[in-house]
Amino acid sequence: MMLSFLRSLATIGLLCSPLLAGEGWVADYDEAVKIAKAEKKDLFVDFTGSDWCGWCKKLDKEVFVHDAFKNEITKNFVLVSLDFPRDEAIKAKVPNPKRNKELQELHGVQGFPTILLITAEGEVFGQTGYQQGGPEKYMEHINQLTTSGKKDLAESKVLVAAWEKASDKDKWAAWDKIAAALETASAESILAKAYLPAVRSALESDKDNKLGKKLRAIEVLMKSGNANEEVITAALALDPKNEKGLKERAVRARFDTLQSLDDVKAAVAAAEELLAGGKLKDSKIDFDINFICAFMNKQHLKNDEAAKKFATRAKEIGGGDPRQMEFLDSILAG
Repeated sequence: MMLSFLRSLATIGLLCSPLLAGEGWVADYDEAVKIAKAEKKDLFVDFTGSDWCGWCKKLDKEVFVHDAFKNEITKNFVLVSLDFPRDEAIKAKVPNPKRNKELQELHGVQGFPTILLITAEGEVFGQTGYQQGGPEKYMEHINQLTTSGKKDLAESKVLVAAWEKASDKDKWAAWDKIAAALETASAESILAKAYLPAVRSALESDKDNKLGKKLRAIEVLMKSGNANEEVITAALALDPKNEKGLKERAVRARFDTLQSLDDVKAAVAAAEELLAGGKLKDSKIDFDINFICAFMNKQHLKNDEAAKKFATRAKEIGGGDPRQMEFLDSILAG
């Protein structure tokens, strides 16, 4: 009873402090973790740009300010608001902007609003953002995400633990299960991160691809949207003439790793070299590469002639959604 009372006092003290981002929200992640551990709850973490992000404001107005949301969400979660404002006066009120940035990089948050569901131990089991429908529908979404996310998290722990503990004789069998799990995960799945170290290990442990695991790892990592420079380089080395279709997937994957204008130029040049050989094996990849090159030339490289060349190819291949086809038409009409 006394311990419970002391925990309640600690929680009240934190909620009455400047750490509060808004009514019911905590602005300091580490203090929120203490509350979550004390109350045996998870964390509902909102990465937001409170003074500039339109979708963040929309989510706040349509969902977060309503009692139908707050009364339900706080039964199982501690609300955490990690703000990335642009106004200097608002920036000055953020308790620990450096820590917020660390968390943004740790979890690969690229757009706002991003909502992460995290255990008090720091394990992410769900990710979402703006959803239409108001507070009640949003809570239904969060409850479904929690149920499926915790189930997936538990299963991922079992698979990874089995691989880590497996004997040399059983190691690859355990690895195959992890590779299969990553392959079926959506490209946006945050739980995929749990599988990446194991799957990537095959790039080194089967360096010469004698067991076929390196090739399998490359295919799975690219298919699941987790190809980094190491994976792309390995794919190009295994299939320099695109005989297995690896090269075209590697060229497509490179566009997902762009960090600078020089990266854009290099990726477009690699695409031009690949496409010089004619149609690709996968028509969707063929369309994607041509569409992206048309977009990059139009918007970033300011090369209208090249943009039209790629747009023409993309239109001939077809298969894009209406917005993509409309964009291609606008390039060709310009």
